[in-house]
Amino acid sequence: MATYKKGFKKQNSETVLLKIIIGIIVAVFVFVIVAFIYDSTTQWKDYSEYTQVTEYANIFDYTNGGDEALEDYVIYFFSTDCPNCVNIKNDVLKDGNRLNKDSEMFFIANADQMTDTDAELEDYLTTIGVESTKYGTPLLLVVIDGEFSEVFLGSSDVVEAIDSIEAGTYEGFNE
Repeated sequence: MATYKKGFKKQNSETVLLKIIIGIIVAVFVFVIVAFIYDSTTQWKDYSEYTQVTEYANIFDYTNGGDEALEDYVIYFFSTDCPNCVNIKNDVLKDGNRLNKDSEMFFIANADQMTDTDAELEDYLTTIGVESTKYGTPLLLVVIDGEFSEVFLGSSDVVEAIDSIEAGTYEGFNE
């Protein structure tokens, strides 16, 4: 093998390409390990990290730990046996974590553990103006200025709405 004047060995293009490929593989491997460690240490992936709503009647009476009522917030309704809720869980909780970063404005409600009945929720939603003939999960209820503003039913609508709220592009919170 030939050498340069200073004693370094010349490398052919195949050796250089092999080193580049090995470098890329090592970089991808390190990236996967870092992502796995981050994923396993992230706390927001569990519903217990969020304030739980347990009664439909008190949906508009939330405070931020004191006597002052919250003006703008969202409540995400899910069910443990709802396949769509399971599919969007990570997306919703990730955005919920970001929403709660500065102040609490993301609440969750497990429809299976509510103290009221589903019929009471259907009546309640009809009373506040939700035009739904069937209660279902996932459901995202938006409260603006302490009053019902909007509801999103179905996994795609819920994810789009909460993404918009988290990104700061939801019109209701920007007025």
